[in-house]
Amino acid sequence: MIWQQTPYTIPLAGVTILSVALGIYIWFHYRSPLGRTGSVTILASTEWILTSALTLAGGDLYTKLFWRRMQFPGIVVLPVAWFTFAVLYTGREKWLNRRTLTGLSLIPVITLVLAFTNEKHNLIWSSSAMNTTGPFVVVDATFGVWLWVFMGYAYVLFLLGAFLFLVQIVTCSRPRYRRQTSILLFGTTVPWIASALALFGLNPFPGLDLTLVALTMTNLIVAFNILYFRLGDVIPLAREVIIESMSDGVIVLDMKNCIVDLNPSARQLMGSNTEFIGKPVGEVWPEWFSVMGLGDITEGKEIVLDEGQRICDVSISPLIDWRDRIVSKVVVLRDVTDRKRSEKIKQSLKEKEILLQEIHHRVKNNIQVICSLLNLQSRHIKDKKYAEMLKESQDRIKSMGLIHEKLYKSESLAQIDFSEYIKDLAQSLFRSYGASASNIALKIEGNVCLGIDTAIPCGLLINELVSNSLKHAFPDRKGEITIVFRSDNGCIELIVSDNGVGIPDDIDFRTTESLGLHLVTILAEDQLGGEITLNRSTGTAFHITFEVK
Repeated sequence: MIWQQTPYTIPLAGVTILSVALGIYIWFHYRSPLGRTGSVTILASTEWILTSALTLAGGDLYTKLFWRRMQFPGIVVLPVAWFTFAVLYTGREKWLNRRTLTGLSLIPVITLVLAFTNEKHNLIWSSSAMNTTGPFVVVDATFGVWLWVFMGYAYVLFLLGAFLFLVQIVTCSRPRYRRQTSILLFGTTVPWIASALALFGLNPFPGLDLTLVALTMTNLIVAFNILYFRLGDVIPLAREVIIESMSDGVIVLDMKNCIVDLNPSARQLMGSNTEFIGKPVGEVWPEWFSVMGLGDITEGKEIVLDEGQRICDVSISPLIDWRDRIVSKVVVLRDVTDRKRSEKIKQSLKEKEILLQEIHHRVKNNIQVICSLLNLQSRHIKDKKYAEMLKESQDRIKSMGLIHEKLYKSESLAQIDFSEYIKDLAQSLFRSYGASASNIALKIEGNVCLGIDTAIPCGLLINELVSNSLKHAFPDRKGEITIVFRSDNGCIELIVSDNGVGIPDDIDFRTTESLGLHLVTILAEDQLGGEITLNRSTGTAFHITFEVK
């Protein structure tokens, strides 16, 4: 190979070294599909620059034709890489699959094969000749048919990619990312314009392909975007969809605590619509230093804003570069005011539950004291009639005390399991009247949960009716008592029955002088607002219905 000196060789070699370093850096440190595609785009353009420089430096036809063929790997890769980069950058990853990439690569692969076998068909160059009229030797070539086909294909891909960038510029609401996209569009448009000028013979610099200068500018613009805008860190479309719509405030700070970026929620939290980008956070948000100290990296810190009206949970996370150095930090502010208020309410309710449990416990204990006093008093009463009256009062008080005991032990202070209550109350009455479960059977059916306002009168009702059965229904101390307690569409049904001797037909339970039956009527009709009926067909059966209030 024979070489010649040109004024472009050394500058193009310097650009090649810079571009290769940039492409390799992006490949290893921006490993997302967008970063890798950007790296391929830069390296493809760099291969084109390098081989073009070697073509210019060649001093004979063989050398120039050899390096001209070697330009084609970069030339055929560049349009596909550029279009793929535009698709990824604008968030249309779903367009790319194995079939699409294979289709996009078909013409470039054919072009590459034809370039290395041109002597057999002349479809890439129909003729080539040395031109020695200028300051250095160049090759004048006539393009073949297929090269024009490839150039048309390349320009179609470029225009499609440029259109995607234009759509992104129009639809993006953030000025910062519109500027970023506009710079990228400009940087990638220049090489194609330069290529068009060269194709139509409008090159003002003989011997130098303006496309090489334009590709150098493209690489520098891509480098500027990576270093200044951090291209590849966040895809703008994803940022628009995710960061912008977050309810949490997000602020990105540099190491000098200047604001690099923030979302609308953070602006609202700061209470201002002014421009924050580039300004120290302490300057635009005076509360920063008072609540965050010097802004050291921390997690899970709560701050109080607006004189206690708003509480935020703050998390500050570092952004670390490929050298494990902290280059920035992200502040996430989550408004937890409602959650804190809810926790306060829950805590207050918990304290009230404990207080109610203590009240029920104390009421139960006081009732037990009253029952004990009545029991002691009954021992000093010689008249059986009055002793019996004290005993009945004691049973009534016990029935109410049992309600408070159940509520105290219950998980819910609003409701008690009434079937368990009925069982315990009946067993207490059996013991009080000396009745044996082996002689007088007890059947309990149904299961309903009641609040204290309904449970106490129901408990007193059952106490009176079961006591009445135990005292009068079974002269021979044998029989059966049945208690049915069930709910149907908000209506409670209580049936207390026995198969004993029954109440005589000439006794009206509503007008009788019996205190127990009189209490039953008052409790059922006045306190519960229900209805009570008596069935004497088989023993005694009191049927009470009422609605739950």
